[in-house]
Amino acid sequence: MSFPVVDSLRSIEFGTPGESRARLVDFIINGNKRATAGLLHDYTKEGEPVEHVGECLAMVDNDGKHVATLHVTRVEVTRFADVPDEFALAEAEGDLNAAAFRASHLEYWTRAGEEITDDTQVVQVYFDLLSHRLRELQPHDAEWIHRACQDTDIQRWTTVPRPYTREHAESFVVDHGGELAAYAIVTALTNEPVGVAGLHHVRDGVASVGYWVAPWGRGHRAAANALRVLRTLIHRNTEAHTVRALIAETNVSSRRTAERAGFTMAGPDSDTCPDGTNHVVALRYESAAR
Repeated sequence: MSFPVVDSLRSIEFGTPGESRARLVDFIINGNKRATAGLLHDYTKEGEPVEHVGECLAMVDNDGKHVATLHVTRVEVTRFADVPDEFALAEAEGDLNAAAFRASHLEYWTRAGEEITDDTQVVQVYFDLLSHRLRELQPHDAEWIHRACQDTDIQRWTTVPRPYTREHAESFVVDHGGELAAYAIVTALTNEPVGVAGLHHVRDGVASVGYWVAPWGRGHRAAANALRVLRTLIHRNTEAHTVRALIAETNVSSRRTAERAGFTMAGPDSDTCPDGTNHVVALRYESAAR
């Protein structure tokens, strides 16, 4: 068991390399597999913490390629003998109850050289499949970023230059506009870029973030998924304990996006946000970095 980092996230591998892994990856992307099991002593051996609720993981295929992002929704550690029916069904590998799970996994882990008893500690991770992931910006992103930033809503609610030129986009993909980090939001299945999410700065344990979605990517929770992944990246790579997005009081759509991603409104900020040519009350939406 190993935990290599892919796209700055802990990766997760399913099954053994080859047909087994390809089959399980397909079960997740095209089926209803929404849980996986591991042995607690493998985490201890690798010096890795158990996954935690809210963490995003990079699922990789046989080539080590990041093919989807998983969002952890629940984690349980129990004795092998106490794994419940609920988990067997969520794992969706053909086991219809806990007894069938124990039989199939005893065979699998024994074949892998593990000694399994009723008291062996089993980590059960439940997850959702996110429809979008983040990747580093690349030079060719300038074309679609320039096109997206002609959108009136992006110009209304963000601080992008107006007019927004191709030169602005080419500069942004290189220097991120002075932000600590910026990522392309891409659809998981097609890799189509649909927006940008970024980390503005980290001050006094608070990471300030922002995001926008192009017109062709709206309505599919791209920004909410991006916020979930960004929260994990901040947890892994900074000392921040809180993630904060400042959102215009009048920007109802963006406020709903933050709420869908698990952020709560903490009150008005002393700063303001743009609403076209006006500046309006900025609301602080916050979440724990995790």
